[in-house]
Amino acid sequence: MSPGRRIAKWFCSLGLIAVVCLANADPKIGAKWEGFHLSGIDGQLRAWEPGRVTVFTFCAYWCDTWRVQVPRLVSARNATRGLPVDFLTISVDGRWAEVAKNNQGLPLWLDRGGTWSRNQGVDRVPTTVVVDASGKVQYVFGAVNRSEDITREVHGALIAKPAGGAIYLTFDDFPPKDGSVELLDALRSLGVKATLFCVGSRVESESSLLRRALNEGHSLQIHSWNHQSSDPQLDRCREVFHRVLRTDPKLYRPPGSEAIIGEQRHHRVVDPYDFTRPTHQELLRRILSDVNEESVIQLHAGVGVTLECLPELVGDLRKRGFEFKILDGSPEIRK
Repeated sequence: MSPGRRIAKWFCSLGLIAVVCLANADPKIGAKWEGFHLSGIDGQLRAWEPGRVTVFTFCAYWCDTWRVQVPRLVSARNATRGLPVDFLTISVDGRWAEVAKNNQGLPLWLDRGGTWSRNQGVDRVPTTVVVDASGKVQYVFGAVNRSEDITREVHGALIAKPAGGAIYLTFDDFPPKDGSVELLDALRSLGVKATLFCVGSRVESESSLLRRALNEGHSLQIHSWNHQSSDPQLDRCREVFHRVLRTDPKLYRPPGSEAIIGEQRHHRVVDPYDFTRPTHQELLRRILSDVNEESVIQLHAGVGVTLECLPELVGDLRKRGFEFKILDGSPEIRK
């Protein structure tokens, strides 16, 4: 890499740190955006009001990510031409001279100092936000985005299908190795039933914890005998479930997989990789930006940040009209 490229990359990293300091969380799905005013590149105030689907893209022009994002925005704009959709680029650092010449016709507004962006929760560049005609945030993506993803979300916002329906909270690696009760305590306090994929070798030693889970309405299913997908020992798992718990699990999720073997309905899996221990806000962003009706949210027992996020996660999803159900292999939706 040339010295000039290294310097540019260094400045881009510094700039990203500055933008991350703008806020503590991404814009929230379902939040309502009110009308606002920002300056155009000619210095005149521009007004935005709800009324049309709008694709907001927040950029900072000390970082070259805008050069990658702009063509993708243009492609999405062309794919949705003729529809009641607006595309708007917002500079969070107030710089505009270079990009104004290369923004390929996309409107550019300036948020000098990042005040408005900070209030909306923007914490990285580029961030793309799709807002429906009522002003409600439908989609947030905090990275360079694919044009086809933007196009898909625009069509979804135009349909304005209300959020809601059944979703499924699932946890792998149950019971946790330390046998702690924190997860069950949290689920009980939130009034949520979950599907717990259990490691068979822990069933007998943690039988009291598993019986409590059953008594509180959770679904207990198989996650292999000893967390090895190459040797799941499913018959051994079924035997210990039946002997110790008097249950006959129908579902199996292999370790390291999103698949649920035995489930009769198709579900879109939202896997936020919580086992990598992202930050609290990053974990919420990964989940809340991706959930829709019939989604299976794949989490893990024994992960501290997951436990911390549960109250906010459940609260936000309930506000959007979702109802938590369990998976048990039955063709119909279970309470």
